[in-house]
Amino acid sequence: MGAKPTRTGQPLFLYTAGLLIWVLMVTGCLHWPPPSQGKQQLLEARQRLVSGDYSGALDISRHVQTQFPTSLAAQSLFQIGQIYAHPHNPDRDVQKAMAAFQDIIDHYPASSLRPEAELWLTLLHDLRAQEAQIHALTQRHSPLEKKIKMQHQKILRLQDQLEKLKRIDIKIEEKKRDTIPQTEDFEAKEDGKNSGS
Repeated sequence: MGAKPTRTGQPLFLYTAGLLIWVLMVTGCLHWPPPSQGKQQLLEARQRLVSGDYSGALDISRHVQTQFPTSLAAQSLFQIGQIYAHPHNPDRDVQKAMAAFQDIIDHYPASSLRPEAELWLTLLHDLRAQEAQIHALTQRHSPLEKKIKMQHQKILRLQDQLEKLKRIDIKIEEKKRDTIPQTEDFEAKEDGKNSGS
């Protein structure tokens, strides 16, 4: 029968590939950041979020998401959602927060953060519904507010006119007081002339 085929080239290939990977890692051309580095970055992002540096926290969280797409992506997405949902964030965007939490549910269903992401998503849906109700009520009451403002301005104008009329009345009263004594003096003089004649 025939001789067995030999596999002399396969160990040489594996040895060469291993040596190449080792050289690349030693020279720094090829490296995988350790997951602990990503966790440290997420911790730094959390600290920035707490201190109010929302854009810095967002940048770090996005960097971790791209740098560790398998091991820390769910954690970075969760943090991104919290950053966008934060009420003091000037760039707050509920839609982007909801998208981040939805990504965790869709792409990382086995993540331990899934239940919290679902809770956040529910709360943000409720928040958006409340904001929509407030907006609708504001739109309905806006014409009433304009009418109230116009009535208030009308009241102020009437009060101003009333004050002007009061000042005019006071001036008229003062003139009457000034003319009444003169009239009495004039009548007394007339009475004195009539009695002396």
